Amino acid sequence: MLTSCSTVDQITGVDLDVSRVEQMIEDGILEQGGFSVTATCPDPMAGQVGDTRTCSVLDEYGTTGLVDVTIQNDNGDVVWKVQN
Repeated sequence: MLTSCSTVDQITGVDLDVSRVEQMIEDGILEQGGFSVTATCPDPMAGQVGDTRTCSVLDEYGTTGLVDVTIQNDNGDVVWKVQN
C-alpha cells in the first residue's frame, strides 16, 4: 500500500493547490512503487479538515487507479492513499 503525509504549499484555508497535490502523488508513487503515473485531481480541490477527495492516476500502460487525499488540518497537511 502506498501512502504519504506532506504539507502542501500555496494553501488558503483548506483550498489546496491542485497541481502541487498531483505532483506530490506522482513523486510519492515513483519513490515508493518504482513506476511513473500521471495524477489528475478535481479542480478546485477544497474542503473541511477531515474531508477526502479522490484523484485518479494513469500509468504508462493505460492502467488507472484512484487515490484518496484527506485534508489533515487548516495548514494544508494532507495524507494520500492509493485505493486497493
